Amino acid sequence: MNPRVEKLKQEREKNEKKIATLQARNKKIDAIILELENTDIIGMVREIGMSPDALAELLRSMEKSPIPQPAIIMKEEEPIEK
Repeated sequence: MNPRVEKLKQEREKNEKKIATLQARNKKIDAIILELENTDIIGMVREIGMSPDALAELLRSMEKSPIPQPAIIMKEEEPIEK
């Protein structure tokens, strides 16, 4: 077999391993982000003196009668280069 083909196959396999490692790391990072965001939310709720029951009731009432979301105006951005 052509030595260049074999070398490229080896490089591809090495890249696949790196990608798998990076994807696993991203999953861990996502979990940490979620945990920190949850901690921040709990801190905000406690800061205003709201009980967990009161927060749950507020969220239930918002599901029944949601607050209208403001329209988001997107800025025209430059196209992403590949």
